[in-house]
Amino acid sequence: MAGAHSALQTELLKPAEDAGRAKRPPIWLAAYSLVLVIWLFGLYLPLFFGGFPTLIDSLDFSYYYAAAQIGLQHGWSHIYDLDLQRQVFFQLHPADDVFDWRRYFVSPPPVAWLVAPLTLLPIVPAFWTFALFSAAAFALCGWMTSPGSGLGKLALFLTAACVYPVLIAIQTGQVTPLIAAAVMLAWWLTRRGIQVVAGLVLVVVVLKPQVALLVVPTLLLAGKRRLFVVWIAGAALLAAVSAISLGSQGLDQLRNVLSLEQGQSGNLVWTLADLFGPGPVAVALQLASAVLAFVAAWRHRRSLELVTVAGILGSLLAAPYHNPSDYAMLAPAAWLYVRAGMPSWHWVWLAVGLLGTYLAAGFGPVLVLVFTLGWLGLLVANFPERRPEPALLVQ
Repeated sequence: MAGAHSALQTELLKPAEDAGRAKRPPIWLAAYSLVLVIWLFGLYLPLFFGGFPTLIDSLDFSYYYAAAQIGLQHGWSHIYDLDLQRQVFFQLHPADDVFDWRRYFVSPPPVAWLVAPLTLLPIVPAFWTFALFSAAAFALCGWMTSPGSGLGKLALFLTAACVYPVLIAIQTGQVTPLIAAAVMLAWWLTRRGIQVVAGLVLVVVVLKPQVALLVVPTLLLAGKRRLFVVWIAGAALLAAVSAISLGSQGLDQLRNVLSLEQGQSGNLVWTLADLFGPGPVAVALQLASAVLAFVAAWRHRRSLELVTVAGILGSLLAAPYHNPSDYAMLAPAAWLYVRAGMPSWHWVWLAVGLLGTYLAAGFGPVLVLVFTLGWLGLLVANFPERRPEPALLVQ
């Protein structure tokens, strides 16, 4: 087993000076890529998108769309009014559908603002416009982030980009792919010293804070002060405008909706509470995960890639609420992790995570949670502080 993984590392992670050499891909890489393409385009992707252009219920996008309609027709202070949400819900959904806490719009107001222009379209073309845009943004930024060149780069990109959390996020019209794209674009900009623009890009995190909230604080530990200041200013401005748009009545309605969602077991399934049960143990572990993310970020503060990975993993583990699409953030984390360079046996752990994402659709998120927790542990425990420039995937 060790020999096989050593061979994997040797073939995938060549010295950078060999990257430009023309050579045929190794047989195992060509075979893996062929199987991957057949699996994805012959079976897995059609399972998610075979009904195009029919909508797949229940769609997160439909809740964004409903909130945008309420804001435009009744005023933005009413987007958390459950009576209005119920009315619009049944305009968009069958009469025998159920409107309950799972269907409430509880996202920040900027999500509704973002979708508002699309209410000029009927919901079906509006959904596919949003889904295609978010998928394109994720794919473009993912391709920039995925290391290497040629067939090796393509195989790594497709392997991470087409896992269950990513596809379910696109299928349901979630904002998570946009946040993942923003994190990757910010990494790319920061790598080139464009911290101010990167900070502005990361303001997108406010659309769904629980998936990447710790990314910017961990980047501060890496010395990205201008990025942090710009992000704080932008996020504070957006929060202030949101509060003003809601007014006291809207804020009261938001508190009411959040209280109805709080403690619902369905919201805890993709959190550490699913492993350890709701209560003080899970809360303590969530806080500990945030602390460990900062420890990892400080230890690897010279590696922008690993600092960003630490922020992503800490965000996923520390949050008290998640759904499957939130774990789409593991894809950019994997690309950055491979780009940073890693011990060859860490490929085994990434393979465990890949298996977990496929099993999660039918068997739940336990393996994904264990994988994410273990990955953060590896990040804290294994890498030396200073390492050579990472080699990249090549053909």
